[in-house]
Amino acid sequence: MPNLLMWAILMHIIKKSSQEECEQNIFENTTFDCEFLYNDHQPSLRCDVATVNVDSYSNKFYFIQLFWNEDDQIRNTNESFFQSYLNAPFTDKSQFFSCESIWKDFIYIDPSILSDHCEKYDYCLDEIANYIDESSVKRVEIRNSRNANIFTILNEFSHLVEINIHHNFLFDISQVNFGNFKYVKTLSLKDDNIDVLPKGYFSNIEDLESLDLSQNKIELITDFSFGNLSNLKKLNLSFNEISAISKNAFAGLSNLNQIYITNNQLESIDEDVFNSNVQLKTVDLSFNQIKVLPQMMLHNLVNLEEFTCTRCNLTEISSDLFVNSTKLITVDLSENEIKTIHGKTFEKQDSLIRVYLEYNKLSEIPELRNKTQFRVLSMFHNEIVSLNTDLTNEAPNINYLNFSENKIEYLADDHIKNYVDLEVLDLSKNRITHVQLGATYLSVRKLTLTNNRIRIFDVHWRRLVALEILWMDFNDVTHLELPPCIPSVKQTLTFTFQNNKISRLNLYSLADDQNRVDKFDRSMAGCLYNGISKNFVDISNNPLICDCELYPFHKYLKETSKIAHKIDTFLNVENTTCFKPSQLKDQSILDLPDDVFSCPIESNCPEPCSCGTRAKDNRTFVNCTATGLREAPLEIPLDATVLYFDENHLKKMSSLNKECWTNLTELHADSNDLVDLDDWNVPENLQYLSVRNNSIESLPQTLMDFIGNQSNFELLFGGNIKNCDCSNKPLKEFLRKNAHLVADIEDIVCEVEGNGTLFPLYTIPDAVLCSKPVTWDFDPTVTLLSVCAAFVFLIIVLLVYYRYRQLILSFLYIHCDEVFHFCFKDSDIDDDKAFDAFIAYSSSERHIVMELLHELEEKEPHFQLCIHERNWIPGRFISDNIISSVQSSKRTIVILSNNFISSPWFRLELRAAIFKVSGDKKNKIIVILADKSTSLDGIDTEIRHVISKRTYLVWGERWFWEKLRYVMPRKSCFEDIETEKVEEGLSYRKNSDDIALMEDI
Repeated sequence: MPNLLMWAILMHIIKKSSQEECEQNIFENTTFDCEFLYNDHQPSLRCDVATVNVDSYSNKFYFIQLFWNEDDQIRNTNESFFQSYLNAPFTDKSQFFSCESIWKDFIYIDPSILSDHCEKYDYCLDEIANYIDESSVKRVEIRNSRNANIFTILNEFSHLVEINIHHNFLFDISQVNFGNFKYVKTLSLKDDNIDVLPKGYFSNIEDLESLDLSQNKIELITDFSFGNLSNLKKLNLSFNEISAISKNAFAGLSNLNQIYITNNQLESIDEDVFNSNVQLKTVDLSFNQIKVLPQMMLHNLVNLEEFTCTRCNLTEISSDLFVNSTKLITVDLSENEIKTIHGKTFEKQDSLIRVYLEYNKLSEIPELRNKTQFRVLSMFHNEIVSLNTDLTNEAPNINYLNFSENKIEYLADDHIKNYVDLEVLDLSKNRITHVQLGATYLSVRKLTLTNNRIRIFDVHWRRLVALEILWMDFNDVTHLELPPCIPSVKQTLTFTFQNNKISRLNLYSLADDQNRVDKFDRSMAGCLYNGISKNFVDISNNPLICDCELYPFHKYLKETSKIAHKIDTFLNVENTTCFKPSQLKDQSILDLPDDVFSCPIESNCPEPCSCGTRAKDNRTFVNCTATGLREAPLEIPLDATVLYFDENHLKKMSSLNKECWTNLTELHADSNDLVDLDDWNVPENLQYLSVRNNSIESLPQTLMDFIGNQSNFELLFGGNIKNCDCSNKPLKEFLRKNAHLVADIEDIVCEVEGNGTLFPLYTIPDAVLCSKPVTWDFDPTVTLLSVCAAFVFLIIVLLVYYRYRQLILSFLYIHCDEVFHFCFKDSDIDDDKAFDAFIAYSSSERHIVMELLHELEEKEPHFQLCIHERNWIPGRFISDNIISSVQSSKRTIVILSNNFISSPWFRLELRAAIFKVSGDKKNKIIVILADKSTSLDGIDTEIRHVISKRTYLVWGERWFWEKLRYVMPRKSCFEDIETEKVEEGLSYRKNSDDIALMEDI
């Protein structure tokens, strides 16, 4: 089939010990999507694998890609043949790779571990060759071969012009026979592990023009190693292990143009090694250890144009090294140890264009006399201490100079004044302290002065007629004149002064030019680029002092931020910040208010305030913001007219009525404690008043009248009024009439209709302002839940009180005396009875009585007790003493014990007490059982009935003293409430271990 392009054939052979032919086991159970295109202009065949099972460990493959010219015949190929090839019984562990045709006359052979799959792989190669028209194959590339037999396929293609054998394992290059390749012009044997070059091995490749033997292991280049390859133009021996090159190694290479011997192990080189190579134009010996180049090594190289010996460990260069190489264009001697270059080294090289001497130890710039074609000199990282003023005369057409990382200390016009087209001058990372440019017109375009020590930067900007970029970052400049209009420059300019020590800026020329541009002065047309700014300036990260001197810069930033026809556009303005004063540190200059730019005044400035002159209007101010003052200071600078008194504790304005404040034009008194301004005599020159965020409900009528009569006044009053009513109506009318004088009129808001919504006062209708109905906005659900919760809480409190009322009342009486007496008014406090209590007891309980006397009479509150041993009158009848004691006491304490019950006086004393209580509701009987074992059986029915109806105390029980003090004389809750009603709420216990307090009869 004519002109059919078959671009990929893959073979995978399964290894068998008895196998005589290669089996075509590639795929099984794998589908293909093949499309055949028959086109006279571009015939092609493309096959893609649809499904593949891959076993990366056992599935190694032999991969061949074949490409032909479109017009060449492919013998024995047709669609049915190729389809039958693809339908062979492949295994499920095989891989198939296909790619599109890139080179139409190229064979790429990559036998990956071929020996693992086919013992007789040479037969496989022969079979492949049977399907190819050998004359059509012009280029072959073989990679990753471990066996030299694979190279026998080259014998099948006698018309090859290019052979690339890369990344193979040749070791012995003689295994490849190049005897029949008379048409080959390019031979590349890169990275093939070649260690020896047989003498004259390449002699039969007579037309060879390029030979690449790089990245091998060659150690020695002997005489005539390359035979007489008279047509060879390029030889690459880089990245080998060459330690010696014989004198006549290149003797037969008469037309050699380029030779590369970089990255080897040469320590010396014969001075006659290039004697036979007169046509050499490029010599590269870089990355060797030659140290000294023979003086005569290049004498025969009259056509030499480029010489490179980078990192050769050279310490010197002979002045005659290039003496006969008059056509030399480029010299690269970078990264050596060269200290000097003789003045005659480049004397005869009139065509010299580029010299690279980076990373040496040169202290002087080499002479380049009469080098009118010279363009590039790179000498960064040397030890040059000064620029050669003669260089600008010797080579005026230089367009690239790099002296970075040297020791240069000074830059002036003389160093660059004669350069007519200097594109780049790099002087970064030197020791320059002084720059003085612009005394004459200069043509430098890109000037780099970063990372120096420049303190003085004296530049006449308008003389830098070709400047495009100036880098001045990381220096010590303290004062800077910002670049003005440079009309002679047609393109945009960039100036960067980041990370210097700039504290002061000069804008005189810039401001004057900008003013003329704003007035559309035609002579300033060159200041813009297509009608917009062409100067781009970056002065970020500098310690700028934000005082009155910097105000012009702030003003320029602010005024030009919204216009296009500005001369200078400042970059990175968010990082163009203040360094001083401290309260402005790190704040963007553009975002600051005009007021903050001022210069300090020390004279008559009160403590702890600060004083100064404001740059925007030259007014003197006193700043007492956030100083904690309660009154305005009395001693101020003579011409002070502005007071900043925000965030203090000013309550009255009377301190501002002093004579020193009569000329006040501005008052800033936000966030104080003001409630009115009624006591303030408004200064007649007042133009600004700010009293935001105080508690002022309205303004005095005199102040409103004063403001209303002004044509240029600014009032700020927001954050004062909380609730509006009809009293604010005059203020509302004032706001409506003078809205143009109230800067924050929308912030003067208050609440209406009790709904929490705030409205600007001036927008509230009078009907709403003067008639605000009280409305209750109940949520029924919330209200019901609240009532229920309150009711439940009350019930719980009552239950707790009922259960523990004795303990609660006792605790209040003993520990919270004032609270108790506030709630309980003692109705018998004014009674004239002599004793608080009469104690009836048996002598067997005398110890209890003594304890009662000690506890009740000697401790707070003090009680007066009556006992028969101490208080009875001798000689009187016992019965009379009993009756008298009961009548003279507010309480009767009966200590019941079995002994007392059995005594003859028990009935008399108890009966007298009962009788007295019945006639005196204030008197109460307090029964104390001497112990729980006391029996009431011996008491007659009447008295037992009385005792059984009330509660009593038990000696030694818990809370005994608290309960006893509680039932002693005290104040009741209300005067008209009987004492016994107070005790009706006491817990009733009968025949219980926890006996409650006594009750009234």
